[in-house]
Amino acid sequence: MARKKDPLTERDREIWQKVTESVTRLGGRPETPPLQSLPKIYLKEEARGLRMEWHTKASPQPEARIERRMQRQIATGRQEVDRSVDLHGMTQDRAFAKLRTTVEGAIRRGDKTLLVVTGKGGKRFSQLDAIPAAYRTRGDFDQHGGVLRRMVPLWLEGPELKPFIQSYGTAAPEHGGDGALYVILRRRLPGSRKKG
Repeated sequence: MARKKDPLTERDREIWQKVTESVTRLGGRPETPPLQSLPKIYLKEEARGLRMEWHTKASPQPEARIERRMQRQIATGRQEVDRSVDLHGMTQDRAFAKLRTTVEGAIRRGDKTLLVVTGKGGKRFSQLDAIPAAYRTRGDFDQHGGVLRRMVPLWLEGPELKPFIQSYGTAAPEHGGDGALYVILRRRLPGSRKKG
């Protein structure tokens, strides 16, 4: 069996010798300064979890309509929209996560109204369709709306968001009309008098 050739050249050995001569033993080194304690990190209010009772207590089903008076107040600006979230162009997973964090953050802050923009959606066309894009009319598009427009009401009534939602309904035309929802949030835990 042939011996492997030594990978170090004579020059490499000289350099290594100089490096080893410049190294001092651990015992001869000066004391290292003590480590400074790191500053404490406090979670933002929005990052803190809600009390467990929000998720464990039975909660009533949200109403799928908003009282006319409340809807009129929001539309005319007498009742402000505390927060809004735009879900346009998001995947369902990302849109649900965004909606959930927005709703939970709004509950922590004590917000009352939320505007959720889903977009109206529509039929998607391939570039190879017989009708060129410039000649398509509203009738060529699917009038039943997009996926998010259909899914958001289901999410609001689902087990993860239901405890926080009092009611929801279609927004006024100036706030997005059929492509948006007003969501009225609960101020308290279901069945309790204390603010959550």
